[in-house]
Amino acid sequence: MDGVELIERYIILLLGVRDRPIPTATHVQKELFALTRANPRIAERMTFDRHHLGPYSDDVGSISRNPIYHKDAYVMDEYNRLHLTDSGRAVFDDLVSDNSGDLRFRELLAMMTMVRDLYDDLTVDEVLFLVHVTYGEYTERSSRADHLLSPGKRRQLSRSLLEKGAITSKRYEELVN
Repeated sequence: MDGVELIERYIILLLGVRDRPIPTATHVQKELFALTRANPRIAERMTFDRHHLGPYSDDVGSISRNPIYHKDAYVMDEYNRLHLTDSGRAVFDDLVSDNSGDLRFRELLAMMTMVRDLYDDLTVDEVLFLVHVTYGEYTERSSRADHLLSPGKRRQLSRSLLEKGAITSKRYEELVN
C-alpha cells in the first residue's frame, strides 16, 4: 500500500472513532502530528515540517482535501470541518472488522480516540499553543509562536486549557511560570 492510501486510511480511522467532524484543517494536521509522535509506525509514513502554524504535512493537507483512493470517504466543508461520509463509515467499519483481532490496531484506535477527545474541544489557538509548548522545535518558522507564547496569552490559554480539563494544575503551573 502506498503512502497516500495509508494517510487516507489514517484520516478515515481518525474520523471514524468519533461520530462528529474534525473541527478545522488545523485540527486535522495537529491531531495526526500528535499521533506520529506517539506511534513511530505512523511517523514512518507521514512527514511533518516546520511551518508558519507549527508542524505541517503537505501530504496530509492535500489528501485531507482531495482523497484519491477513497474519493467519497470524507469531505471538507466550507468551514474547514472534515466530515466522514456514509461511504467513509463503511470503509471505517471494514477496517475495524478486518483488524479487530490485532492488538496494535485496537491500541491505535484507542490512541486516536484520546487525541480526538483532547483536541476536538479546543480552539485553534489552544491547539496551536499546546503543540508549540510541547514541541518547541516546530516553532522555528511559526508566525504565531511569539503571540501564543507571550506571557499574557500564555496565561490566558493555559487557564482555558485547565478549565477544559486538557491539562493538569501541575502542567498549568509549568506553563505560566
